[in-house]
Amino acid sequence: MEGFYPIYMYTPMPEMHNVMVPVTSGCSYQKCLYCDLNFRQKFHIFKLDEIEDYLRNEKIKYDKMKRSPKKFTLLEGNPLCVKTSYLENVFSLIHKYFEVQYISMFARASDVLCKTDEELLRLKAMGMDRLCLGLESGSDEVLNFHKKGHSVNDSLRACKKLERLGISYSVYIMLGLGGKELTMPHRIETAKLLNEIKPFEIVFVTTVIFKRAPLKDLVRAKEFTRLSIKEVLNEEIYILENLEINTVIKATHKTNPLPLLSKFPEGKADLIRKLKEYRDNNTEKELRRNEMRKWQVWSKE
Repeated sequence: MEGFYPIYMYTPMPEMHNVMVPVTSGCSYQKCLYCDLNFRQKFHIFKLDEIEDYLRNEKIKYDKMKRSPKKFTLLEGNPLCVKTSYLENVFSLIHKYFEVQYISMFARASDVLCKTDEELLRLKAMGMDRLCLGLESGSDEVLNFHKKGHSVNDSLRACKKLERLGISYSVYIMLGLGGKELTMPHRIETAKLLNEIKPFEIVFVTTVIFKRAPLKDLVRAKEFTRLSIKEVLNEEIYILENLEINTVIKATHKTNPLPLLSKFPEGKADLIRKLKEYRDNNTEKELRRNEMRKWQVWSKE
């Protein structure tokens, strides 16, 4: 993606093996306290001829490899926010060069709610599926604190809308997002929200205090207190213990204390057992040491 993005780019974990298509850079919202996606990066929509040049080159590359990719993900933070007519043009370009199984992307709950049923169905007819929604928390207190820009009711309405239209979706949940101050409403209300929706996959990540994110200033001002690693594990265990839906739990992100993947409800007991064993068999000091080793490896990748 050289020429389109900085060193790092954001892509939905459930779709990380798809062909990535540069459509936007950054995020149109740009206000979440925990996020560093927009550091010195103005939201930008790429021109259609730029996208076509990229797809043409990708087609040449894959032809030489004798590969025919069929799964595509539009980048970056929330491409669903742009005009439907523009997205239809992008979808047409992808179809021009490749056979398409589906086209996915990140989306905010508000993006889903701003599209009419008719618009979403038009995109679905062109292959849109497996949207990834960053819900982050089921607590309005937590969402408001972090200036997320949507409510729990918005999350619920967006998910129900996609379910009604037959568009599958995954969701992101951020462990530790409430800090010590709001950990209880975060864990309790998040479990409640998840039990009311039907994502094909739930992605768990753990809140990181990025040096370029506004949240770091609240940490310094002691307005947000980070959870210890054991407290993060306790939060994760609580949510999973109270989860009663059919889905996949993907907690493999490197920000998580213990990377795990499991089908629910079949793997529920085993997943919780592993988390409790990791928590109980290590001191907080040992857990921190494990985290430091992990981040050192991450920084070299």
